[in-house]
Amino acid sequence: MNSNSSNQGQRGRKAPTIFDVAKSAGVSKSTVSNVLQGKPNVDGEIRASVVEAMERLGYQVHAGARFMRQRSNVIGVVAGDLSNPFDAELAAIVEAECAANGFSMLLATTGGSPNLDAERVRVLLEHRVAAVLFLIDPSKAALSLVKGMLPLAFLCGSGDRAGSITVDSCMGVQLAVEHLVGLGHREIGFISLMLADEPALEAQRYLGYLTGMKSAGLQPKATQVLREQGNRQALQQTYRQQLVAYLLHDDRPTAIVAALDNLALEIMEVADGFRIRIPEELSIVGFDDIRISRHSRVALTTVSQQAAKVAAEGVRVLIDSLSNPEPNAPKSVTVPPKLLVRSTTAKPSR
Repeated sequence: MNSNSSNQGQRGRKAPTIFDVAKSAGVSKSTVSNVLQGKPNVDGEIRASVVEAMERLGYQVHAGARFMRQRSNVIGVVAGDLSNPFDAELAAIVEAECAANGFSMLLATTGGSPNLDAERVRVLLEHRVAAVLFLIDPSKAALSLVKGMLPLAFLCGSGDRAGSITVDSCMGVQLAVEHLVGLGHREIGFISLMLADEPALEAQRYLGYLTGMKSAGLQPKATQVLREQGNRQALQQTYRQQLVAYLLHDDRPTAIVAALDNLALEIMEVADGFRIRIPEELSIVGFDDIRISRHSRVALTTVSQQAAKVAAEGVRVLIDSLSNPEPNAPKSVTVPPKLLVRSTTAKPSR
């Protein structure tokens, strides 16, 4: 067959209909309609099957119909554990950005339990939100509830999804290691406790540590690395016990990169209890730049995620999608991290 006849065949091919999707997924037309409308009373596996059939067939939701279904000026936000100060502060910044653009925010949190995110998305759908912004990396179940149905943006994860606005965590930790190496440190540790419920983020920051150490010609020591992976289970008391053992070890490093500011503050408090002077005997770098880290009595050297810039870009992506019934797929945006040198790092004393 020549190219002209092939093109004619493609042009003559009928676009898949809702009936085609229903047949492919093995469900009724009304079920497909319920999925398209984001109704929460559809079983998760059935919804995922319908979404998969739509993608396989190349089914496109009618732009006008999709636009008409947007019945609110409320943006739904899915967050994790608000006891993490960075998550709480980011949610507050997102709310301010929404308000500045004439939108309200409806917040649903998982409390640090990733298996609850699909249920939280269902709650947002019940309230007919116009779009969804994820502050945590969503599960497949949660994503299947809204993918292709509503505008989405992600301030989380590895940044490989359309509409992702993330900070280069790997580069951020590399900056922290480079700073410590520049001060003369050769014994540099890494601690990522409190990140068990965000394994992808933990892995990125650990990779940044390994890359920074390798670039400096340094070999990480197993006794100076304290990681937490898998589902979050540890309580604060358990964290404290682990930090005590780490700081009292004979092979304690002269500097530590903490994967979170909140964790860096815990390390500082434990160190203070054993009269380990910071930064004279132990330098510490955090990651996030939460508000308390800027307090003069703390003055934590840290890596800023530039939360205001990330939040503004995330809200802009959603508003652009809502304003244009036929938007192009939003691009991923990577915001560069920024090292903020304060008072918790200095030259090593040994």
